[in-house]
Amino acid sequence: MTSTTAFPDVNPLIALSESLAEVAERVGRSTLAVRGRRRAVASGVVWRSGILATAAHVFRRTPAAVSVVAEAGRSLDASLIGIDSTTDIAVFRLPDESVAAVETGDASRVKAGHLAMAIGRGSDGELTASYGLVNRTGGPWQTWLGGHIDRLIRLDGGIYEGLSGGPVADAQGSVIGIATSALSRSYGIVVPASTVSRVVDALLNKGHVARAFLGIGAQPVPLPKTAGEPAGGEDLGLLITSVAPGGPAGQAGVMIGDILVSVAGEPVASLHDLRHALADHVGEDVRVTVLRGGRPTELRLTVGEWPTERRCC
Repeated sequence: MTSTTAFPDVNPLIALSESLAEVAERVGRSTLAVRGRRRAVASGVVWRSGILATAAHVFRRTPAAVSVVAEAGRSLDASLIGIDSTTDIAVFRLPDESVAAVETGDASRVKAGHLAMAIGRGSDGELTASYGLVNRTGGPWQTWLGGHIDRLIRLDGGIYEGLSGGPVADAQGSVIGIATSALSRSYGIVVPASTVSRVVDALLNKGHVARAFLGIGAQPVPLPKTAGEPAGGEDLGLLITSVAPGGPAGQAGVMIGDILVSVAGEPVASLHDLRHALADHVGEDVRVTVLRGGRPTELRLTVGEWPTERRCC
């Protein structure tokens, strides 16, 4: 066992300070300033060699290209690959691979109380940083636009101006995700590294993130008391109020007046539940259970894909 009494020259506060500064400097090598709307400056991070990820909300309109600033004030032009506003991630291609990609960590190990550092870069190329505590963690969740986030990581306070889109590192200097001020009114949110990587993959491969489409309108309703087991113990289901002709649900035999109670084995008591149940099944056949005339009916359908963002069902 060691202690500061055994090594009187070691000041733990100075050691912590130097450690944090080293983390900021190391992660900062992969961090760029990004010029957003109205000359506002956000931050971005080289997620992969030649690929920049940043926050989507900093752009008023979808830009074909942006100007970014690296270390020592070096300016680069980055071209748009794609934007997924539902997870607040925009991805750009850099003109070269001169800026090293960041080293990512495992966001699933982050706990409330852990230290977290948001790193950014100003318009002049100078490094910026802010550190604090992780306020809360949790499981998968959905943004107000329906984006699927793999894990909740909430920071103790907001995100300072200019840090949205920048990397968030743990105490070891591994980047656990990207900072955003757009997904919560009161707290800074970290979009975890696994979500960022998934969105980057989708945008590189397709130019957009696939969103599930069933071709229905629906609203929550209490389940009939005689519904029994098919409701999975839930008190609510989704009443089908419209069915798009030729859509996945219509082709599978779903009818207006049916009550949807489960999709792919998961109970659906709300539209949030439905989005979550469909999130990983675009293009796949899934089993759905509906109540029709009070009786459970099982159907199979192929989950479709919306061609644009901000869609649900």
